[in-house]
Amino acid sequence: MTKNIDKIRKAEKASHIEIYSTAKLFESGSWLAKPVKTIIDILPLFENYQSLDVLDLGCGVGRNCIPIAQKFSNIPCRIDCVDILDFAIDELNKNSIRYNVENSVNGIISSIDEFKIEQNKYDFVIAVSALEHINSEKAFESKLKEIENGTKKNGIVCMIINSEIIEKDKNTGKNLDAQFEVNLPTSDLTEMLKKVFVNWEILKQTIVSQRYDIPRENCVADLSTNVVTIVARKG
Repeated sequence: MTKNIDKIRKAEKASHIEIYSTAKLFESGSWLAKPVKTIIDILPLFENYQSLDVLDLGCGVGRNCIPIAQKFSNIPCRIDCVDILDFAIDELNKNSIRYNVENSVNGIISSIDEFKIEQNKYDFVIAVSALEHINSEKAFESKLKEIENGTKKNGIVCMIINSEIIEKDKNTGKNLDAQFEVNLPTSDLTEMLKKVFVNWEILKQTIVSQRYDIPRENCVADLSTNVVTIVARKG
């Protein structure tokens, strides 16, 4: 791993620990207040399933996986929840107990790079602002192919990926190095997704410009990005 990757991961660890330490899951006032609407909108597509296997890459403290476990508490539901931060997995485990879904939630401390996705294992794969933190563009594309191979027939993926990320010091306006390992042009990212998921049914695909503040080591950064969302079903 290069020094630059180390620096990026150190910065991301610090910012996420700060966020997770100051905001409680599902309490108003932060992005942890609610699960991602796109993910919740997908869940009715699994209502006739007798069991459900889910993979949540970059799960954090359970913002998305816990509502899934609650929704499918009446069937065998197993959610593999992967995050590089041991702090996040510790909080995830506490939250799964708090919301009575600990039997469904399997917390795994691992980088997404190192977590190997078994072939034909999952009905539903989600990755929200997570795949940008893979080591390199080559590893990123390889992980997309792992996701494609790891999804069962008729399974669904939901990926929300930042592109063309720019960070500036909020106080000075000075350009900062974007603290993301993969920062693709939006057109390149959409072309790569199209190539990997070429034979899939695209249920949703959007590109939305977003801007928000994010804590960094010595400042608050003003971050702008084009957020690419894709929901696709394997044929």
